[in-house]
Amino acid sequence: MTNDPKIARAGAAPSIRTRLIVMLLGATATVWLAVAFVTWRDAHHELDALLDAHLAQSANLLIAQSGHELEELDFEDLEELAPYGQHVAFQVWDDRGRLVLKSTDAPSSRFSELERGFSDALVGAITWRVYSGWDRKGRALVQVAERAAPRERLLTRIALSTVMPLLLGLPLLALAVAWVVSRAVRPLDCLKREVEQRSPQALEPIVMPALPREVAPLVERLNQLLARVRQSLRQERRFAANAAHELRNPLAALRAQAEVARDSHDEVRARAALDQVILACDRLTRLISQLLLLARVDEQDIQRELCALDALARSVVAEIAPAALAAGQDVALEAPLPVRVEGNATLLEALLRNLVDNALRHGGRSVLVSIEVQGDHAVVDVVDDGPGVSETDLETLGTPFVRPPGTTASGSGLGLALVRRIAEWHGGSVVLNRGNAGRGLRVTVRMPVA
Repeated sequence: MTNDPKIARAGAAPSIRTRLIVMLLGATATVWLAVAFVTWRDAHHELDALLDAHLAQSANLLIAQSGHELEELDFEDLEELAPYGQHVAFQVWDDRGRLVLKSTDAPSSRFSELERGFSDALVGAITWRVYSGWDRKGRALVQVAERAAPRERLLTRIALSTVMPLLLGLPLLALAVAWVVSRAVRPLDCLKREVEQRSPQALEPIVMPALPREVAPLVERLNQLLARVRQSLRQERRFAANAAHELRNPLAALRAQAEVARDSHDEVRARAALDQVILACDRLTRLISQLLLLARVDEQDIQRELCALDALARSVVAEIAPAALAAGQDVALEAPLPVRVEGNATLLEALLRNLVDNALRHGGRSVLVSIEVQGDHAVVDVVDDGPGVSETDLETLGTPFVRPPGTTASGSGLGLALVRRIAEWHGGSVVLNRGNAGRGLRVTVRMPVA
């Protein structure tokens, strides 16, 4: 169980399976209800038209039988002309407004004041649908009415007949949708089990045959991530092993010199041993500082700011120059114009310091540092006049803990590796070449200007 709130929030979200089932059922039910409503509305319209036609037919029959024939008309046969005949009533009025004939359940007052066509009338507590018409001679007004309640009951039955299949079939539809969705998301379940069953050390690619087109890119990205993690772990393990090796030798030498100083009865020899102890401590301090700086470059939250690269170079050269002069070496700087880059001042100082220090350690008597702008890049060029390296060694130069054969100067091989890592962090690059006239080493760093 995790305590990470972000993971906890993500775990509380509905599953893809649940979302699909709910959305599919909701969409199906919505469409079904919409179709049912349209069907009911059309049925309502058609039923009204049909019943009104029967009502008009009954009225026209009465009109046709008006006059002396009305007394001979069979009212029971008339009522059968309309659907739900037991709910039909009629009245016949003469041109003087007197009620001449009516059915048993018809009121004694007019159904409707409208004398032609269809109308709705409320008589007492009963709502009637009425059709009115005069005979050809204008002597008899016939009104045939049908109770509205049977119509409404019929429409209700039609509505239920369209909705009930949905209500009854929804559970079956839910089971069918759940089965289909489960089949569709089965590759995700297999992928989940594959990842769950892996140990932290199992970083080989995920192999799943017959992946759906939507899942294949996810597995591909996971495999790319696993490849990067494998590469990173290999680099870290190699780095840790090399760092342990580099630390072990100075520590062994430090212990040996400390034992010599402890056991020596000669003050001069003891002092010489202590001097070696100090040198070993300095080497360890430098090595640990470089290791820590390498680790820091990999951090993601390093602050960026606008940095004056020329001013940083002057500061570094001024710091290193006295010791170089004391050792009979010369460090020169050429930076005639301001050069600004966006980055981290501490890292840029470390880059410049490692470049100059590397040139002084492995170079000759003279080191030239030049800084200028070329196009949209700031260019730092450090050239020494030392023995240089072969073309073959140039390819491996800058790899952590790798030093060219025959190198006599102290060091761990981290200097140029740091320079390369810092330059890449600033969006730049590092190029190594032979120095002037084939001697020495030229290190060129290019970074985007601000």
